[in-house]
Amino acid sequence: MALPDAFASKVPLRMDESGRFRILMLSDMHYAPDRDARTLRLIEELLDETKPQFVMLGGDNTTGKSTMEEFELLLNDIASPIEKRGLPWAHVFGNHDISPDVSKPAQMRVYERYPHCVSKAGPKDIPGTGNYFLPILDAGGQPVFGLWALDSHQDFETPSEKRELGFEPYWELLLPKRLHAGSDWEFIRFEQIMWYWNSSVEIEQSLGRKLPSIMFFHIPLYEFNAPLMNAERCGLNGEYNEAVSCSELNSGMFAAALQRGDVKGIFCGHDHINTFDATYCGIRLGYDGSAGCHAYGVRAFDPKGDRERLRGGRVFDIDASHPWQFDTHMVFGRNFT
Repeated sequence: MALPDAFASKVPLRMDESGRFRILMLSDMHYAPDRDARTLRLIEELLDETKPQFVMLGGDNTTGKSTMEEFELLLNDIASPIEKRGLPWAHVFGNHDISPDVSKPAQMRVYERYPHCVSKAGPKDIPGTGNYFLPILDAGGQPVFGLWALDSHQDFETPSEKRELGFEPYWELLLPKRLHAGSDWEFIRFEQIMWYWNSSVEIEQSLGRKLPSIMFFHIPLYEFNAPLMNAERCGLNGEYNEAVSCSELNSGMFAAALQRGDVKGIFCGHDHINTFDATYCGIRLGYDGSAGCHAYGVRAFDPKGDRERLRGGRVFDIDASHPWQFDTHMVFGRNFT
């Protein structure tokens, strides 16, 4: 049984001889034109320490670029440590990746030029750029796990796609008293959820079984709040230092993944100083923290007094012998001088 060609990866993602596969997620680098060398040293440190077989950039990868030439320079800086190690890698876009003069489709074409980058623009008939699926293969070339990537868009003031809400969200939707975190972020669109659902069904029909998977996008879901209110029952790990900055609209993404039953983890960036993960309804929800020294760190009143202490990335370990379970933990940098 084989997957349709549409789900193939430019560079095959394969488990090692022991049937294991390690992912390093790096989010919120916010790599800007000032080109902070500490971020690049942190990337090198985390790659050397964790020795991943695949790297996922979790959004807000670059920011502040005003020209395509500037974007290409910034991306080359953060991609080079991964490329020189010959590691396959991919990305999702964050809210800061948008630029008035450098569109996400144009950025995606630059990403796709890298020999080891396996990101895909995704279907043209659904909202967002970078909605795609990647299979992880065992030693015999059979899919044993999957990775979903989705574009979680920007904010309601600078929408990434034309919206058909029929009203002005800043007046009708973003009321003075908010349901969620008081944020104005967009939401994953129904067409994207339908694409995931239909693709998941197609994968199951092709393989004759569901494929366990992890889903990546930048802005967290409303459901990330549930483990916070039930920390012991949900097995909360890590730190909670700022409100879950989700959309005011519940997209239904979590409910769709729950119904399909193949997504066992949903991981995001966006909230730099949240590093927690927990299990809710059998799906592990979690943050990646921030790998960018240009981005904001822990607050000045942090009891441990170290603004940089949560700079790092998240590791995922997948084992072919029990693919429906995976291990994950944060890894933090040590040298920020």
